[in-house]
Parts: sequence; C-alpha cells; structure tokens
Amino acid sequence: MRLALNNTVVFVGQARVATGVRLCGVLFAAALVTAAGCHRNKKSPPGSGHASAAADLGPARPPPPPAGLLPPPAAVPPPPRRGGTLRVHLDGEPPNLMPLGDVEASALQVTSGLVYETLLDCSDGSYRPALAESWDVSDDRMRLAVRVRGGVRWHDKRAFGVMDVQATIEPLLRKGNDAAALRAALADVASLELVTERTIRFVLKRPSDLALRALCDVPILPDHVIRGARVEAAPIARQPIGTGPFRFAGWERGKRIRLERAPDYWGNAPGVDEIIFDLDADAVRALNRTRRGEIDVLSRVLEVHYPEQVEPTTLHGGAALYRLPSRRYSFLSVNEAHYPFSDARFRRAVAMLWDRGRFSGELHDDLARPIGGPPLEGDVPPPPFDRARAVALLEEAGYRDSNADGVRDNGGKPIRLTMLEPAGNKLFNVEARAFVLEMRKAGLLVDLVATDAATIMQRLKRGEFDLAPVTWQGAPDEVPAPLFGSDGAFNYGGYRSSALDALLDEARNAAGPAARAPVLERIARLVTDDQPAIFLYRYDVPALVAGRVRGLAAVGDRFDLRRVWVE
Repeated sequence: MRLALNNTVVFVGQARVATGVRLCGVLFAAALVTAAGCHRNKKSPPGSGHASAAADLGPARPPPPPAGLLPPPAAVPPPPRRGGTLRVHLDGEPPNLMPLGDVEASALQVTSGLVYETLLDCSDGSYRPALAESWDVSDDRMRLAVRVRGGVRWHDKRAFGVMDVQATIEPLLRKGNDAAALRAALADVASLELVTERTIRFVLKRPSDLALRALCDVPILPDHVIRGARVEAAPIARQPIGTGPFRFAGWERGKRIRLERAPDYWGNAPGVDEIIFDLDADAVRALNRTRRGEIDVLSRVLEVHYPEQVEPTTLHGGAALYRLPSRRYSFLSVNEAHYPFSDARFRRAVAMLWDRGRFSGELHDDLARPIGGPPLEGDVPPPPFDRARAVALLEEAGYRDSNADGVRDNGGKPIRLTMLEPAGNKLFNVEARAFVLEMRKAGLLVDLVATDAATIMQRLKRGEFDLAPVTWQGAPDEVPAPLFGSDGAFNYGGYRSSALDALLDEARNAAGPAARAPVLERIARLVTDDQPAIFLYRYDVPALVAGRVRGLAAVGDRFDLRRVWVE
C-alpha cells in the first residue's frame, strides 16, 4: 500500500500511489489519479439531467478498443528461450533507487522483484517461499521463525543471511523513519531475534497472520552496505545491490537505467539478457516510439491518448493493448471531527451526490469504475446518484433549512464545508465543481480550496479539512486497518467503529489469504454501509506491449518481467 501525491510515492505498501504510502496500499493525497486534463464529453446517460455540467466536457468519443488481460505470474511457464533486450518505458526519473522510505513508483518499477527480493512471494494469493525457504509459527502464535534460503549471494558476491534481514527490518520497527506504510504493515512485530545462522525469529505483540503477510512487501537489503548508514544518501541508493534475477548495470541520467541478467542468480534464470528502462517524460513521443517498435512495454497510456491513439488501426499491428485491472481506488476523506461528518446518515446522503456513473464514461472513458466501498474482494457497487433521495435522508436526519435562507442547518448551525483540491488537476476540478453544484442544490454549501499536493498531505495529517481527495493503491489480500482502523496510521478522518475493529482483528487472526477472504467481504460491506469516506472509483490502466514480447504477467497494474522472453 502507499500514499501518494501527484506522481511521487511518499510512504510505503505493496501497491502504489502518487506521493504517499506503500505496502498493502498507497495513498495519493493529490486526488483522482493522474489526469492529463479535462478534454471530452460523451452523450449523457438517460436521466442524468446535467446539461450545465456537460458543457464543461468535450465532444463524443468512440467506444473503447478491444484490450487483452495479462495472466498472474504463477500462470506463466518458464521461458522457452533466453536472450535479447527488453525496452520498458519509464515516464519519470527517480531521485534514487532505494526501495524503502519515501519511494517513487518509478524506482519500484526498476527494482521490485528484479533487483531486490522479499522473504515471501504473495503474487498468486498465497504465501510462497522466496528468500525464505520455510517458516514456522509457535503454538501461542506469538513467535514466527523464518529460515532463510542458503546459497543466495548478493550481486557483489557476498553471502545473503539473517543479518541482512535484521538490518533491513529492525529500523522499520522504530518510529521516526520515512517508511510509514511498511512500519504500519509490521505494526504487530515487537522485535527480532537471531536464532541460528539461517533462522531469525519475529517476536509479535499479538497473534497476527499479517506479520507473515508483511514479509511479502519488505525488500531485503544487504547488511554490509546499509547497517549504520543513512541509506538514502549511500551509494546503494544510486547503484543498488540485490539478490534478484537482474543486477544493476548503469544509469545514464535523463536517458536510461540498465539492468542485466545476474549470472549467479539462485532461482530460475530470466528470459532476457538485459532490461533497459527508457526515460522519457514526453508521453506523445513515448507512444510514437512504442508504435515504431523502439519501446517494448509502455506501462501506462495516458487518458488523453485513450482510446483514439491506441485503436487497432492506429497501432498497425505493432503492439497490443492491454487493460490492467489495478487495485488503485479513490475516495473523499471526510473529517469526522468536523460537523456534521460524524453522522453516518449525513455521509450516506453526500455519497449520493457524486455522479460516478456519468463521469466514468464522459471523463474517464470507463477506465474509472464507480465504487461504493473499498474493493477488497471485488468491486462494491456505488450508491445511486439521486439528489431527491439524498435530500430525503438529510431531512430525516434533521438537517433542514430552518430559516429559509437556502442552506441546511442543524440546531441553528448552518452547514458550510470546504473541500481541498489539487491545483492544476483540471479533470478533478470538473467533477468537483459538479459535485459542489449538486451539494448546493441539496442545500449544502461547499467551498473549493485549490492547493498543492504536499499541502494537502500536511492538512490531512493535521486534520485541517472537511473533505479531501485521496487515492489508495491497494494489494491482494489487503486488510484496510491503516485506512479505517481506529488506530490506523492513515485514518486521517478519525473514523471509529468497534464493529470494524473487531472484524479487523478477525482478519488479522485468519490463517492465510483464503481464510481471510470472507472476512474481507464482511469488512467491505460494513465500510460501504457506514461510509467513513465517500468512495469514488477503482481505476483500470491501459498499456501497450510489443508483439515480440512473450511471457509477460501482471499483478494488478504492475508488470512482472521475470519470465519475459522476446522473439
């Protein structure tokens, strides 16, 4: 998960965001994903009745082109041949390649699973050995013993062992480090103990399967390089040393980052000899280069180029379009310490005033799928857009216009709210203004406050907001305790629910992803009913892949390149 602002990841989790968190999710305190701008309009669906807002959109667009889906990594067989170079587009140059702390998504794209590895692999929805070959949970479930794999070497030829695990994880257990999301994932770990030269013990604060789950998220770094060092300023931040199938081979600033096959890799050899991450911030040029075959993988097609620029007739058979169903979703964080958001009835009424269905088609080309709750085990249907029903709910809850001034109040206190919006995000601004208009028609005043992403994040942390847009990058088997638990690290709205906390404990104690799935469904239902946030969309990501590329897999919207081979 991760917390993000715009396109820079700030915290950590297994998923990503723009500037925010990382681990099971990522928080983008910059709002509604990376929109290229407001540029279009389609015919409004029957009954939408929003002629004024429609004028802000653009001309009608054709239906989305056909797109394929990529299999999960476990479904991809080993490469039948090896050799060649894979070229992958990177739309932003990371400041460094450190996988811990404040990490940009581009840095993780280069290093995650390729250079750095984790103790466990959860990519197929179960726990599988990676750098750990086995693990054992004590009878009282308060200790987790992990036996690391033998014969593994770092890319500088040093041997891998338990000291590396200790040097990586112990700093994450302390407050004050920058890896807020990873620290949240390891919240149930009290300490580490070295047992033997190949076994390390995790001492837990309480029984928790999520401590094991966290080992799928934490990339292990070499003790002999990071111990006692300020890691983000150390040479390893620019020249990573990992245990993965590829080793760092060079970085030409502003041009490319190159990885090459690690000759002594402990696992299955990758299918290509090298991966070149081509740095190009010009999205138009990157798209044209992909069409010409100069780039093999374009990880994200901008909405401004979708769908016209990726139609089959436009691609001329040189690349295939894929639609990656990400676990990134957006919502409006609501401050329950501010009147009247402590009332669930008020929150439910407000949730009916954002026209998700209409904007999904008119602004997002159906790449933003409307949701009504956290998509933990599938998408949750959104509440209907229904002003009349919202007004009836407000009336029933006692929010009435008692002095006939056009503004609802409760006990004589008028309802006037503020909503933060990321400056310069034209797409979000269109939706936000339509929402403000609907709120006004329902008798509720909302003032939009445009500011930069970093300020939005600061105000979230200080509780200085009524409504604020957030995007969370989730992950399979995600337990949303950091977002909505009473003591959640990213529960900036201050939501409290003893019923939810009990379900979160039940999910924490479930023995593995399969046992946790039905609990997550119940959590999603409870959160959907209580609306601790105004849930908006889950996002699909269009991507282009050259026809010569084989063996590509994906986990959500993240490509897995370990078994890729080229014709």
